[in-house]
Amino acid sequence: MESMTTDHIPVAIVGGGPCGLGLGLMLTRHGVPCAVFERHTGLSTHPKAMGISRRTSEILQQLGVFDALFQPCRHLIEEPGVCLTIFARSLIGEEWGRIPLTEPVSPLSPGPNFHCPQTLTEQVLHQALEAAAPGTVRFNAEVTGVAAEDSRVAFVAGGRPMTADWLVAADGAGGQIRHHLGVESDGPGDMGHFLNVFFRASYGSRLGGRRSLLFNVLSEDSLAFFVTVNGDDLWLMHHFLQPGEEPGSFSPADLGAMIRRASGMPEVPVEVLSVSPWVMSPKVSRRFRAGRVLLTGDASARMSPAGGLGLNTGLQSAHNLAWKLAEVVRGVASPALLDTYETERHGAALWTLEHTNRNALEIGGIVAAALQHDWADVRYRIAHNGRGGSWLGADLGIEYPEGALIPDDTQPVPRADPVNDYIPNARPGARAPHVDLGNGRSVLELFGSEFTLLAAGRLPDALPPVRSHAFPATSPFAAAYGLRDG
Repeated sequence: MESMTTDHIPVAIVGGGPCGLGLGLMLTRHGVPCAVFERHTGLSTHPKAMGISRRTSEILQQLGVFDALFQPCRHLIEEPGVCLTIFARSLIGEEWGRIPLTEPVSPLSPGPNFHCPQTLTEQVLHQALEAAAPGTVRFNAEVTGVAAEDSRVAFVAGGRPMTADWLVAADGAGGQIRHHLGVESDGPGDMGHFLNVFFRASYGSRLGGRRSLLFNVLSEDSLAFFVTVNGDDLWLMHHFLQPGEEPGSFSPADLGAMIRRASGMPEVPVEVLSVSPWVMSPKVSRRFRAGRVLLTGDASARMSPAGGLGLNTGLQSAHNLAWKLAEVVRGVASPALLDTYETERHGAALWTLEHTNRNALEIGGIVAAALQHDWADVRYRIAHNGRGGSWLGADLGIEYPEGALIPDDTQPVPRADPVNDYIPNARPGARAPHVDLGNGRSVLELFGSEFTLLAAGRLPDALPPVRSHAFPATSPFAAAYGLRDG
């Protein structure tokens, strides 16, 4: 593409993580040239985020990459009796309680809720983007000197001066663009420092049928959080750094010994593959747009991992931003359309932050009881925690009260439990309901890179220049969307 070899590009994306790559793929599908600048020399080899929500699965299906992600990982949620979390004295030790994996596949969505390592997510998105627009991703290209002007954004990428019509900061929680712009954030701040240890150990066949995506080890001498990566021999272990401990305090041998002790299987060899320190610091930026610079991913909103909605919130924000940015770049819409990105996604991120923080506090209460060796309280808190349930409301039920929409004067559908309850409705600002069209197809497949008109009965005589589909007035579609004939 010619635009890839010039000093000017329509859209510059800073950060080659899942949200930067996802946004790049979405813009490419919209026909908008862009470039993704990543300061590292290649994709990450250390798994971080693991959860893919139903709504994110729907977006991945629209992008045509869902199967490449789901098929290698589906066994993790399809194993008999698999749990979301098991709390125990060790991986094979006395059990304190468990949280079930509730309804990963729902009739309310064509996309499942599944467990997928971020490394695979990045690989698949990168392959799809490079296939669609070779050369879009530029590694070893750190972006500095961002200066937003009235009609463009100037910056330096990998030592090369560049300009763009628009720049999107997808540079993560530690990215500097947000700070450079003076964009402040709201949230509880520092909730703990951790080491994320990626390791190999043949635990899968030794668990005695105990299957879970997460294992929280709580004992008198161990406090560790294990995450399965492949259900067999690849794992993550999160170590909560205690006062006086620093990320560099532990050698691979120290970490291996810690893992062997916490696992309850000290005889099983452990190979530490990589270590990544991180800080639990949930915050939402006060602005998602500063002139010609927009924020997405963890640069705009970073969540507590207790809920697995951080990557999902970021990808869904990128999905919201992509079509709006494409319309503006093509000159079809005014730049004012981009203000609705913040209007819609800022509120959604704050709502998600509130509920994931509640999860984090509940897990913190369980850990605090374990530190006191009050095992009766540990069992009680696990049995009464709020992480069970479908989470359908938090996933599919987020609605935009205002933004790029025309209200129809209806009221929101009340929900007794906003986190778990989801009632499909086609009120403007709500997620379009899934309707099974037969042969495994969903009405959501009709949405993509164009505006789409869906009608009951017959199409209007004066049809706007958009994709259009008509369904019988007595069809499940008409009922789900609340439409009358015509």
